[in-house]
Amino acid sequence: MGCSYSQLDDFERVTIQIQLQLGWRAAAIAAGLKRSRSTVTRELRRNGWKPASESSPQSRRWGNGGYVARRASQRARILHRKPRVARKLVVGTPLWDQVLFHLGRGLSPEQVAFTLMRMPEPVRLSHETIYTALYAMPRGELRARVMTLLRRRRLSRRSRSKTGVDAATRKGFIESFQLIDHRPEEVDQRLVPGHWEGDLIKGRLNQSCVGVLVERTTLYVALVKLEDGSAKTCAEGFARILNRFDATMRKTMTYDQGREMAQHKWLHEQTGVKVYFAHPHSPWERGINENTNGLLRQFLPKGEDLSRFSQQDLDDIALLMNARIRKSLKKKAPAELFLPEGAFDFVQFWQNPAKFTNVALGA
Repeated sequence: MGCSYSQLDDFERVTIQIQLQLGWRAAAIAAGLKRSRSTVTRELRRNGWKPASESSPQSRRWGNGGYVARRASQRARILHRKPRVARKLVVGTPLWDQVLFHLGRGLSPEQVAFTLMRMPEPVRLSHETIYTALYAMPRGELRARVMTLLRRRRLSRRSRSKTGVDAATRKGFIESFQLIDHRPEEVDQRLVPGHWEGDLIKGRLNQSCVGVLVERTTLYVALVKLEDGSAKTCAEGFARILNRFDATMRKTMTYDQGREMAQHKWLHEQTGVKVYFAHPHSPWERGINENTNGLLRQFLPKGEDLSRFSQQDLDDIALLMNARIRKSLKKKAPAELFLPEGAFDFVQFWQNPAKFTNVALGA
């Protein structure tokens, strides 16, 4: 018997009717059809079959307990076309407009479902329902426009750098650095906020870049406007953004062994943030940052000139990232967990994002 299930076909139903007339039991019929016994018994039960002793005299003459293959096939085709419950998400309804609004704000269907559940008038809507409604739309201009609201997933992962600089060269360039092996234990446990992961995401032809900071415990994101990828520019940019936060929220940062972090000592003097470096070619040691970079590509696509984004633009993107519900945070938003209590109102933001004061970086 195969692992996948398929509906009974017309031939199988005729076989069931004939073998019932011959007095076969359901288990024997199922074995002959190479079907589960429950498949046959459910088919008989839903089509009004009864044992011959319980049937009418006419049914006893038929010898099949009232089961007729032709009627069973007609019933199955009708039920196959008819949805069991009315669709909850229909094009043109107020709920549809709400879903499109949140998709347009950069949320995934799952985040839209979580967000609608937390509104003053909660709506229970599965993310699968949203996907089904979107993909069920007929092909045309409207469907094409709506589908652009979904995130595009990366098909394959390419190397982030093609410089070919080996670990020994990086060690000689970045002086007196410490590997993550020496990080405090609380960093690994992710119980206390204030420990960050950092990186750069590159633009077209690697000629522009944006600094990315993500807090390990709350997944809070901060973006840094950088004029270039030099060590001096990066250190100054990261210091400017980190100093926006309270000292208790800037303790350590984990970075790869990129040359842009050569001035990590100066960064520590300016911010108090102790920088630790991941092992070469070990992106999983900064997995939170790697995942965040992928999410940010929705707003900062590969192949674009990232220098056109101002710091205000980046703050707005960070706000959208920090206002999204994250499943790993027990359906809370990073801003709710990182910012001081009362600084971010989740419901207020998603009811009217345009009127919300940007507190993405605590400025």
